[in-house]
Amino acid sequence: MAISTVDHDQQWLDVRFSDGTVSRFLGSWLRDNIGAGRHISGGQRTFDINSLPAMTIADARHDHRAVTVSFAPEGLDETFDEDWLRSFGRESPDVVPAPTLWGAELQGSLHFEDFPSLVDDSKRLAAWLTHVRDHGFGLLENVPTEPESIFTVVDLFGYVRETNYGRLFDVRVEPDPANLAFTSLRIGMHTDNPYRDPVPGLQLLHCLINDSDGGENQLCDGFAVADRIRRDHPDAFELLTTQRVRFRFLEEGSTDLQSYVPLIDLDAAGNARGLRYNSRSIQAFDMPADVIAGYYDAYRILGEALHDPEGLIEFRLEPGQLMVFDNQRVLHGRSAYNEGRRHLQGCYADKDSLHSRIRTLEAQG
Repeated sequence: MAISTVDHDQQWLDVRFSDGTVSRFLGSWLRDNIGAGRHISGGQRTFDINSLPAMTIADARHDHRAVTVSFAPEGLDETFDEDWLRSFGRESPDVVPAPTLWGAELQGSLHFEDFPSLVDDSKRLAAWLTHVRDHGFGLLENVPTEPESIFTVVDLFGYVRETNYGRLFDVRVEPDPANLAFTSLRIGMHTDNPYRDPVPGLQLLHCLINDSDGGENQLCDGFAVADRIRRDHPDAFELLTTQRVRFRFLEEGSTDLQSYVPLIDLDAAGNARGLRYNSRSIQAFDMPADVIAGYYDAYRILGEALHDPEGLIEFRLEPGQLMVFDNQRVLHGRSAYNEGRRHLQGCYADKDSLHSRIRTLEAQG
């Protein structure tokens, strides 16, 4: 591709490319994005457009590969190359690709990646992290079973998100449990910490001991569920995405965490970007009488869909195995058990560092 012609007035620059396409650029936008206005290439801007005088385009000239624009009253000339100009003026891709939705069809293809191989092979690490990003979960094996080994997995991509539970929490039967996770009871599908703002983006669970007669882990793709409800129950979807409910976690004298949010959160394009669902910490609905009956119907539709076997995968974590999942997308639960020891260690991390690590690995090739 090359640049064929340029035209301008005081405010706009029109660039015609050799393929016949024409792109229009605002002069103030061009001035705001001059290459010399960055600390390093692609880095932080070194000035604020509001600190500059009102500008006009005084002149524009081109060769086949670049356009040079003269800005008045500064008398500044800046050259913009053809590749850079062509990268704008069309719809930009999302920062994170669209998720890959899934259901029980994944059961037969579950794969535990070898942890030592990820440490030694950046391409395998990039592939595994990409699967976590796109599918919302990932599985590992051959993680050392010494306590706190979970941190070596977090170190592959980011940092531990510390909460009131500490940097690390133990999932095992406790004599006086403050949370159902610390019992042997069945736990239904849920997201962790829905009462927190922001909700932890990633959760990791690492198995140290498992001699139990149950305790299988279950995962469900909440985005796939939201997509089905939008399609099959549009009125319920409307309520679940607009009506706010309250979550709370209270420990007298030390902790009182609360949020007041819809169960399904949408982004600016109307796509699901997060679910909060936890029947243990949700509070009494506070809605008008003409809304609450319909909301309970919607709430039941969501709960039944999240526990539908057609949307679940199930597996047993053995010592040395670990799962990581998107706590704002993938709901998790477990079956009950009666006998045997089961000890998992868990922690939280944030998704932005995982996404960053994928980009840096991709840039390395």
